[in-house]
Amino acid sequence: MSALVAAEAAVQPQPVRSEAAPSMPRPAANPGLAALRLFLRNPSGLLGSVILIGLLFAALAGPHLYGVDPFEIVGAPFQPPGGDPVLGTDYLGQDILAALLQGGRATLLVGFSAALITVVIGVTFGALAGFFGGRVDAALMKVTEFFQVLPTLLFAMVLVTLFGQRIAITTIAIGIVSWPPTARLTRAEFLRLRGLDFVKAARAAGAGPLYLIGRVILPNAAPPIVVSATLAIGTAVLFEGALSFLGLGDPNVMSWGLMIGQNRAYALEAWWTVLLPGAAIFLAVLGVSLVGDAVNDAVNPRLRKRS
Repeated sequence: MSALVAAEAAVQPQPVRSEAAPSMPRPAANPGLAALRLFLRNPSGLLGSVILIGLLFAALAGPHLYGVDPFEIVGAPFQPPGGDPVLGTDYLGQDILAALLQGGRATLLVGFSAALITVVIGVTFGALAGFFGGRVDAALMKVTEFFQVLPTLLFAMVLVTLFGQRIAITTIAIGIVSWPPTARLTRAEFLRLRGLDFVKAARAAGAGPLYLIGRVILPNAAPPIVVSATLAIGTAVLFEGALSFLGLGDPNVMSWGLMIGQNRAYALEAWWTVLLPGAAIFLAVLGVSLVGDAVNDAVNPRLRKRS
C-alpha cells in the first residue's frame, strides 16, 4: 500500500518554481530633464520666471499695444496716477506708462547683452587658464586680477565718458567690467575636470585642445557657469540703472535708470516718477535672482540625488 502511494506521488506533477526574471538595469535619467523637473517644482523659480516673462512681454509688446512716444509731451507736468495718462506724467509732461514700456526694452536689452559679453570673456579667459595651466594660467589670471581690483562702476563711467553715451557703449562697458568672477569660476571648474578619466580618455584618443575645451570639458562645467550668467543679468540691469541715474546713459534712448535720473530732483513732490521705474528695476533683479537660485538648485548634483 505504501509503495502504491509513493508511486502516485511520483506521478503527480510537481509545482513549477517560477524564478524571477533578472531585473534589467534602469536607464540613466537624463540630467537635463531631471534638472528641469527640479526647476519646475521650485516655487521661487516659477515666480521668477513669471516676473521675467511678464516684464519681457511688456517691454516687447507694450510699446506696440500702447502706441505713445515716451518722449512726447502728452499733458501738464506731474499729473498723478489714476487719470489720463493712467500712470501720470513726469517733470516734462511725458507719459510715465509709455516711458516704462519703452524703457524696459533698453534696460533688459542692456542686461541680457552685457551678461552675454561677460560670459563670453569670462569663459574664454577661465577655460584657457584652467586647461593649459602654467604660464598661460599665470598670465591670464594677472589680467583678471587687474580688472577685478578696479572699481567697477568708476571704470564703467570712465569708458562711457571716453567713448560716448550710447546704448552700445554702455552695454560693452558693463560687460568689460563684470567678467572676472565668471573667469575665476570657469578656471576652477576646468582645473577640477581636466584630470578626470573621461578627459584623459579623450586626450588619449587623439582629441586636440580645442575639442577637449569645447566638446569635452565645457559641457560638464556648464551648470555653475549658467547660474553665474543668470545672476550677471541682474548685475547688468543695476549697472545700467546706476549709469543712467548719474547722467551717463544714452539720452536718446528711454530706460528705467534714465527716468529715475531725470526725475530724482522731484522725488518728494512727484513720487510716482521715481517709484515706478525703481519698482520695475527691483522686479527685474528679483526675477533674475529667483531664477538664478532655482537653476542653481536644479543643477546641483546633491539636490538632484536627494529628489
